[in-house]
Amino acid sequence: MWREIAVVLSLLLVLTSISSKPLISYYSYDRSVKLNPEIIFFKEGANYKAYKVYYDSINGVRVPALLMLPKKGNPPYPCVVFLHGYGGRKEDALNIAEIAGAEGYAVFSIDAVYHGERKVPGKEMYSPNVTESISAVIQTVVDLRRGVDFLKTLSYIDGSRIGYLGGSMGGILGSIFIGVEHRIKAAVIIVGGGNMTLMIMTSIHPSVVKIREYMKQHNLTIDELKDVLQIIDPLNFINNTNIPIQFHLGRHDKIVPYEAGLQLYEKANQPKFLYVYDSGHDVPLDIVAIRVLDFFDKYLKEETWLISREQFRIIISMLIVLIMCSAIVAMVFYTYRLTKSGRAL
Repeated sequence: MWREIAVVLSLLLVLTSISSKPLISYYSYDRSVKLNPEIIFFKEGANYKAYKVYYDSINGVRVPALLMLPKKGNPPYPCVVFLHGYGGRKEDALNIAEIAGAEGYAVFSIDAVYHGERKVPGKEMYSPNVTESISAVIQTVVDLRRGVDFLKTLSYIDGSRIGYLGGSMGGILGSIFIGVEHRIKAAVIIVGGGNMTLMIMTSIHPSVVKIREYMKQHNLTIDELKDVLQIIDPLNFINNTNIPIQFHLGRHDKIVPYEAGLQLYEKANQPKFLYVYDSGHDVPLDIVAIRVLDFFDKYLKEETWLISREQFRIIISMLIVLIMCSAIVAMVFYTYRLTKSGRAL
């Protein structure tokens, strides 16, 4: 009983706060506060050099991050800010840096709250403790914004060419981030979504299932949570920006339901681009990677090519099919000639 009372009081406090201030203000902070950055060499890949970075954010938090600089190209480099998915960590960006580094892109990645170096036993980003979850989302989004502050201090990073890439949880939080951070030039959202109530009621992700079980045990309805969740619903932020956004969705996704992703895409302003795959949450990353690079080349580097990577891939695929068909025809013709010659003898 006391636990139910605590939950209700917590929700009431959040609701009172929501009614008194605009949603975007939850993600504001004092940009003049010193970052006190620390940069340490971490490792080297075929196409990048990685450095561990630590800097100060709000609430006395020290944010752990990775900065991966490309071996190709000359500074200042265009940079892609990356946020991992649920249960991931900043090191997930190393594979991305291998691909992006070969094209001259720097990559910057942080650990979200309760992930990577910030993992806390028994704590999750999305949990029945609504106020704790909201605080974790806000903290992570502001930590990303402080990351942009850090990037803008580096002479070897082009502060006018900073993009964003996020998948799953990184796509959800990233949709808030690009709506409140106007120094991002272009963004890619992979299997992200909006409408938090829809996601809570339909997602099969284990953390969301726990929330539904908690609601049932404590007689909480989705209507009681709906207003509270407005603070962290990407639908309330995605249309605050007019930058180019590329969306990738899985038609059969049950982790971040396809309908939630489609609502997010529909709410975004133009220019926007949508790719839908006949897949679940795991979209075909080989095809996605090509489309993401083409997108960032155009909108972050502002480079134009006669033939894009995707067009080149299609041409090569068609040539391979043509060669195979020609080989089959040649074999059939050769077999026919042999058969005919045999009959003549």
